[in-house]
Amino acid sequence: MATEQERRDVEFKTFDGLTLRGWLFVGPKGGPAVIVNGAFMCPKEVFVADVAAWFGRNGLTALVYDARTIGISDGLPRNDLDPQKMAEDNSDAVTFLVNEGWVDPQRIATWGFFYSSGIAFEAAAFDKRIKAVIAQGLMPEWYLNPDDQEWLVASAVQDRANQLRGNPPDYMPLLNEKGEHFLLFKYLQDMTPDSKAHLPDWVHRTRKHAPTFKDSLTVQSFYRHAKWKPINIFSSIAPTPVMIVTPENDEVVPPEYQKGIFDSLQSPLKKFHIVKDKGHADFLSVNLDQLLIPQLDFLKEALKF
Repeated sequence: MATEQERRDVEFKTFDGLTLRGWLFVGPKGGPAVIVNGAFMCPKEVFVADVAAWFGRNGLTALVYDARTIGISDGLPRNDLDPQKMAEDNSDAVTFLVNEGWVDPQRIATWGFFYSSGIAFEAAAFDKRIKAVIAQGLMPEWYLNPDDQEWLVASAVQDRANQLRGNPPDYMPLLNEKGEHFLLFKYLQDMTPDSKAHLPDWVHRTRKHAPTFKDSLTVQSFYRHAKWKPINIFSSIAPTPVMIVTPENDEVVPPEYQKGIFDSLQSPLKKFHIVKDKGHADFLSVNLDQLLIPQLDFLKEALKF
């Protein structure tokens, strides 16, 4: 049953001294909590704040925050994406929730969405204080587009040397001068022509809805993603309860591949759910009740509330 909403501005420190800032949607005292991770390069205002608010109205305290170097959180250079550090930040978010004293420290979950699905899974694999994990549109392994990898990695190596000489970091814009989205990740290169043509749409939407959004990322971000294969540690998630939510028409990671990963997981409590008539590109138009009620049922079973 949905309840009246309370939202607090919060901030917490990371292990390496950054301050991450976000919102806490307050649920019942002594109740469960969920950490809601954002989408690729996106501040919290894009989709996930609505998800956190929904959980906050339905029995959980929900923490959503801008990832390091994004939005109003600390971190330099800006838009310098490091998914492994972001996974570690989930552990610091758990510590914040425990120390804050409002929630039950034995009933904290983490939640990931497309890009951050791997971040949430990686966090759950290492931090057993996380008692449940949910991923939608699982993106389990990252590669650079093979035709671009050699020059991108060379650019990153040169950029490192340049920064050590005192120069600013190099950036790559999401859109080129023609308004076309870059296809430098293999996930993007493998999309259908129609999906590629609509890729710029998310950039324009995010500019509109999140004033702190910056539409470029550091070249070092590509270097890190070329090495990021969170699938290699998914086996360590067990025995933590796990749920994978897959868009029926996911054109980025085939649903049958996501189901194969799910089948390989050894957690005693695990759920697989298909979101009908949705793909990667149009997922943000999903009805939140239809998306989240099955997830709430899973969390009630996993966290016992």
